[in-house]
Amino acid sequence: MNQEQSNTYETLFGLADPLPMQGKTAGYVKIPYSSDMSAYGFIPIPIVVIGNGSGPTALLLAGSQGDEYEGQVALSRLARDLQPEQLRGRVIIIPMANPPAAREGLRNSPIDGLNLNRVYPGDVRGRPTSMIASFIERHLMTESDIVVDLHSGGRSLRFAPCATVVDHVDHRERSRRLALAYAFGAPMVLISKGFEERNSSGAAMRSGAVRIGVETGGGEGLEKGLVDLTYKGLVNVLSWAGILTEPAPRLRKPAPVMEYAQVQDYVYSLAKGLFEAAVDFGDVVNRGDLAGYIHDPLYPMRPPVEVRFSAAGKVVCRRAPGPTDIGDCLLHLAHDYEEQVAGELDLAWTSTWLSDRSSKRKPRIRKPDSKKDTP
Repeated sequence: MNQEQSNTYETLFGLADPLPMQGKTAGYVKIPYSSDMSAYGFIPIPIVVIGNGSGPTALLLAGSQGDEYEGQVALSRLARDLQPEQLRGRVIIIPMANPPAAREGLRNSPIDGLNLNRVYPGDVRGRPTSMIASFIERHLMTESDIVVDLHSGGRSLRFAPCATVVDHVDHRERSRRLALAYAFGAPMVLISKGFEERNSSGAAMRSGAVRIGVETGGGEGLEKGLVDLTYKGLVNVLSWAGILTEPAPRLRKPAPVMEYAQVQDYVYSLAKGLFEAAVDFGDVVNRGDLAGYIHDPLYPMRPPVEVRFSAAGKVVCRRAPGPTDIGDCLLHLAHDYEEQVAGELDLAWTSTWLSDRSSKRKPRIRKPDSKKDTP
């Protein structure tokens, strides 16, 4: 690609084409998809690449799950606003990572039924969603030093705004993730004890990048305040990374850090009906406390089913729609994070690991074809 092309819009990239290092380029990545009505067709993944000189590369993602809107709008706004002369390094923006799902407002792709954030590392010879995952992990993340993956509760859930980190057994890797989450500046940092092999956190780890997630809102809403919070957080990250040359004001104190496990801290429905929550965001509960009721108005004289918490903690997520069925997540809790290494939160808060590194890229944590999982 020549310099003239690198400053144009509507550029088309193949799966193996190099991305520009300089200037501002907006276009589409072609994900081959042959259908009855389009034999040589492709799925267009919107991409904006903005670069200027040497420096770190940040990959910013949204729309992996198509019913999550705040990040898509915030990244589109950032793509318009950022100019090469403001940067030292490169920003890769993917505001709609799974267009078939996002255009329909669905969590899973209507083409193949797959959830992009559950199929990493993907397969370049697989179904369209797997091809997208393969491209993001093997082509974009290997080019990147940091990854910010924007999410929300989608149609079914609503989250208290937070930056999210998947826990890691290596305290150095956990510290890098925590530092990046602190830099975003959300009101809370949430550490998951979950399994990361199939999501973008595992993909980034295999690629040698450091990734955080962000949860803002949900419930099929699109609130300006949450879009603004997301946009500001992205600017904070780029400033902290030294990519944005104009520094953003540093937060005065770190956000509280909480953690959760996906078994005892989740509350699931075991009945079909209408869920009436008895708690709200930020409420602190104990094991056995009332979480809410499930009503069945078809039987108005029948008492509602009581739902109770199986653990203590703070409410950070709740179901958005009233109708619920067996197996639906109704609420989930988090509790104060207990440091696994003395002083690790203070160290993460003051860390500038990205600008302190003597080499541009962080060494890989493991080989990309390893089958072992780390948390």
